[in-house]
Amino acid sequence: MPAAVRVQQSSGDWESVISRFQELVDTQREPGGSLAIWRDGAPALVVHGGSADVAREVPWSADTLVQVFSTGKPLVALAALQAVADGHLGLDEPVTARWPAYRDAPAHPTTLRMILSHRSGKHTFSPAAAGLDPRDHAALVHDLEAMEPRTVPGQVIAEHASTYGHLVDGLLAAVGAPSVRAHTEALSGVLGARLRFGVHPHELPLVAEPEPMGTEWTDSHLAHELGRAALLRPAGLLDADTLRSPSWHQARFGAVGLITDATSLASLYDDLSRPDGHVARLLGGELWSELFRTAATGTDGFLRDTVRWSLGFQIDDNGDLGMGGIGGSCAWYSPAHGYALAYVTRGLHTHDRVTHLADAVESTLRADHGAPALQERTEG
Repeated sequence: MPAAVRVQQSSGDWESVISRFQELVDTQREPGGSLAIWRDGAPALVVHGGSADVAREVPWSADTLVQVFSTGKPLVALAALQAVADGHLGLDEPVTARWPAYRDAPAHPTTLRMILSHRSGKHTFSPAAAGLDPRDHAALVHDLEAMEPRTVPGQVIAEHASTYGHLVDGLLAAVGAPSVRAHTEALSGVLGARLRFGVHPHELPLVAEPEPMGTEWTDSHLAHELGRAALLRPAGLLDADTLRSPSWHQARFGAVGLITDATSLASLYDDLSRPDGHVARLLGGELWSELFRTAATGTDGFLRDTVRWSLGFQIDDNGDLGMGGIGGSCAWYSPAHGYALAYVTRGLHTHDRVTHLADAVESTLRADHGAPALQERTEG
């Protein structure tokens, strides 16, 4: 059983963090995963361990990729904002002005801002979508195009757990802008990262096999109707065999389908945090600043918690900007402490592991800089 923890890069005293990661691997709370911390444009710590497969025969390596579920939603938002920056559409104009076939509430027209802040009213696919293949992108976009909003657009917050990417892709296609997949691929090239909504054929052997570790990772969501509708339409989004299939690894499913590594996510957050970064340069100052502004706040019907959404990101009370995914992966930037962190895992469980690691990060930073406590992460 591969259990060795390998430190790819380390700059500074991160021994307590490494020790906790080793503990997670040794106790099999972490069957395979990686942690990356970036500061000031460079990696401060990159560590990985465990296995990449359910049989525990293939060691996790620096090349291993893994699906991170909703942790990828910010890249959907970045694709949409790039289309705004390029003049294809506006944040606050009716979606139907650019996508005439989109079925809307005429008295309360949906805008891109509402979609990106989880207020479009189309936070689940229709009941008919339960029978669709999750890899049938066109059919799922059409399902959203044809259905009425479930709630009045702009009035109800509910994370678009499964619909986020297809809503944005439908709008991008209508205006002739690059798709979420194409934009993310281009951004990966700029950043020197591996951020994939559908991996390249030669990358298929690098994708880790997700492994459910009990039912805790889905229990809280499947306990209520909205959660069941969001995660069980279309069928297969929580099915281990589907999630391990090469056809899924090459599919595009923007809401939950990002396949990446911790280093790529941490470098993305480090870059987008800086006004001189590639993301800020591509979007322009005004749109870049939207990433850090609250667009909607209140009780989220899917998460069953009070949430502050910017355009694509959750904002914590301490100002941390990030996104977590069902199953345990998570990434964020802390403006108060000046670092970006990403944790990715193939072991589908709760966020207790990243919280355990964040506590050690907190202690290290507090020893160096007197930093206040970090908040527990929540999944999206």
